[in-house]
Amino acid sequence: MDDTQADSGTRTPTLQEVATAAGVSLATASNALSGRRGVSVALRERVLEAAASLGYSRSGSARGRARTDRITVGIVLPDVRNPAYAELAHAFEQEGTSRDWSIVLASSGYEPDQELEALETLVQSADGIIVSPSRPPRSGLHRLAASPVPIVTCDEPADSLLIAGSVRSDNFGGGRTAAHHLVDAGGTRFGLVGGNGYLPSTQERRDGFLAGLADRGVPASAVTIAGSAYGMDGGQAGMAELLEEAPDVDAVFALSDMQAIGALFEAQQSGRSIPGDLLLCGYDGIAWTQRISPTITTIRQDWPGIAARAMELLDEAMNGAHAPGYGSARVLPVALVEGESTRRDGA
Repeated sequence: MDDTQADSGTRTPTLQEVATAAGVSLATASNALSGRRGVSVALRERVLEAAASLGYSRSGSARGRARTDRITVGIVLPDVRNPAYAELAHAFEQEGTSRDWSIVLASSGYEPDQELEALETLVQSADGIIVSPSRPPRSGLHRLAASPVPIVTCDEPADSLLIAGSVRSDNFGGGRTAAHHLVDAGGTRFGLVGGNGYLPSTQERRDGFLAGLADRGVPASAVTIAGSAYGMDGGQAGMAELLEEAPDVDAVFALSDMQAIGALFEAQQSGRSIPGDLLLCGYDGIAWTQRISPTITTIRQDWPGIAARAMELLDEAMNGAHAPGYGSARVLPVALVEGESTRRDGA
């Protein structure tokens, strides 16, 4: 018995492994096993032989897990309760449906141990994985020793040699756009809510914001950075800290929309009007920003584009286009969506 066959007793063979053993693409293996599309008799027999030799069961695995002849992709996100990640998860589901792929969603809860556990489970059963690292560089992904299937990252970076590609938004450019907009809207004394956060995307948005202010001739001394916690509570705490340290602040960039919503509530509870006393801009483009009063100006990420590009890279990697460590990277543009929170003229 060879090593592959011996291993089949302890883990579930993936569709990708069947394709590799048969010397065909992942799509061909899927079609041959499902019979949904035309595949030559010779190719179908070769795929069936490979599946049999690996112990790939269409009716169920040795561990009782139901098998599918569709391509299965695991998606690991930090927290699907967060509206930003919920929108990204929905985009992945929509893209998976369009490709006729099965999607398995897991959450890391921003905990490296939980992320590692999810990844170790998925590499045994999925044909490919897309992950948003929870705490780079201490995330579970960076601790994963090996993977028999391709892995693509999105939203946050990873320098792991297991990565076949990455898709991210232009966080620096988005921060710069926010700075230009707040200056043009009349801001003179600036605050960054959440600017001390640990995520690389946060640091990029902060650096882009500072660069954008410099573009407009605003000195660093006119900027106060407050807060490090994420989420709505983090935004509220960050705004409270900011107003205490810089009570004359009149323009605020929150580095996520949930932080912006928390900052809005804190400002209002402190007797500050938005946009009268404070201009406010968030980042992400979640639907909530357009459903509260005042509506919040935000930098919108292209969630469908991120999902489509990530799955495109994963598809290429599953079919041998990108080897682990290749790290094909795609950076997608963002767009300013103006809301009432930066309109002092009532337009």
